[in-house]
Amino acid sequence: MSSAPIVIFDSGIGGLTVVHAIRQILPLENIIYLGDTARVPYGTKSATTIERYALQAGEALKKFHPKLMIVACNTASAYGLDLLRSQCDFPVLGVIESGAKAAHIQGGPIAILGTRATVASHAYPRILHQLDALLETFSLPCPLLVSLAEEGWWEDPITEAICLRYISDIPSHIKTVILGCTHYPALLPIFKRLRPDLIWVDSGTPLSHEVQDILAQKVALNTSSKPGTLRLLVTDENSRLQELASKFLGEAAPSLELINL
Repeated sequence: MSSAPIVIFDSGIGGLTVVHAIRQILPLENIIYLGDTARVPYGTKSATTIERYALQAGEALKKFHPKLMIVACNTASAYGLDLLRSQCDFPVLGVIESGAKAAHIQGGPIAILGTRATVASHAYPRILHQLDALLETFSLPCPLLVSLAEEGWWEDPITEAICLRYISDIPSHIKTVILGCTHYPALLPIFKRLRPDLIWVDSGTPLSHEVQDILAQKVALNTSSKPGTLRLLVTDENSRLQELASKFLGEAAPSLELINL
């Protein structure tokens, strides 16, 4: 048994969709989440800047002596995951590999929606082509969606119009779509309503199963009889952040704790 926390970070609060998925499967695990809300979104930044931000978040979370770290940000996973792994003596997981494997199981052709930086990294096509060299992929940058999700405009006509504008560019023969940003699951009801014919893949659920397997086989699950604790750290606050955190989390969020990186 290990009561050491799982630590998770994202550029904002979108990564709470991953926290939600993990708490559904591993309700006894203690979790510390860091949302770099002062610098969201990462997807518009350079590779060098993203790497620096990821390392700073990682250093802040290492102080909690975690048993596992999750980079719940596709952009940071694309650019900073290997660097973080080289500096940590515990498992560090990203969201891209789990999402790619889950989409591959559903079958192609596969489209990837993501930030400009995630799309430019070619991280998803690279992993998908390792699984199937002949698989057809199509990548589509959707830079406005993070801000709309962070604004809480999940069922707003403007958001729906922008989602429609983006996904109208998805070729008609695509079968499966990867939500290549942890903010995008908040908009999944809109996507499904606009294109019910597509299979939409969110990396949160397959990643949570991967975490469960790693803890059970290589680290240690928390077998306490008490529900796991949750702490939410942020680098900037505003009047609506607490409410939005609860919305992303799918439950009442604990009080936000402000930290400096």
